[in-house]
Amino acid sequence: MRREYKDKSPRYGIAGYIMAIGTGYLRMYNTKHWFNDVVAGAGFGILSTTLAYKIYPPLKKMLLVRKGKNAIAVPFYKNSVAGILFASIL
Repeated sequence: MRREYKDKSPRYGIAGYIMAIGTGYLRMYNTKHWFNDVVAGAGFGILSTTLAYKIYPPLKKMLLVRKGKNAIAVPFYKNSVAGILFASIL
C-alpha cells in the first residue's frame, strides 16, 4: 500500500503495515505460524512487490505496442501443469 499510495498520503502505508503486523502477531498468538514463518512471509511479500514494480513497466511496453490496447496475464496451475496465460484486448 505504501508503494501504490505514497503520493496521496503516508497514512495508507502506515495502516497497511499495522494490519500486516497485527495479522502476523495474531497468527503466532493462535499458534498457526511460528515467528520464522511470519518473517519469511513479510520478506516474500516485500520482495514480490518490489519485483512487480520493476518488471511491470517494461513488460507492459513490450506487450502493448499501440495506445488504447489492454492486456492481462493470468498465472495458472492445474493437474501438475503451471503456466501464464496472456490475453490482449483491443
